[in-house]
Amino acid sequence: MIAAITTRINARMAGEHYDADIMNELAQTIIDRVCLRIGVDEEAFPSILHSVVIDATVKAWRRRYYEGITSEKAGGITDSFVSDVLAEYAEELTRWTQTHADDSTQGKVVRFL
Repeated sequence: MIAAITTRINARMAGEHYDADIMNELAQTIIDRVCLRIGVDEEAFPSILHSVVIDATVKAWRRRYYEGITSEKAGGITDSFVSDVLAEYAEELTRWTQTHADDSTQGKVVRFL
């Protein structure tokens, strides 16, 4: 999965200079966080959510030097960043979780007595 995501990140970042190792680490972190939010492990990660990971990874890369900034104004330009890079995708993640709540076998155990 990470290979497919990094391929798409490379396409999105074409022409921009970036560190591939750091970008891969950011992508893996975003994947981990999405997995926690939707309640699946990486092996069960839905491909439909790859775009969320890619968007959030690129945003995380572009704000890396301003981590934690809430507001800054200089020369008529104001910078503000959200503390949660996945916040704008909350509706999509919630909708996916609600749609797939019944078909997930995650966390279910069968015991033979």
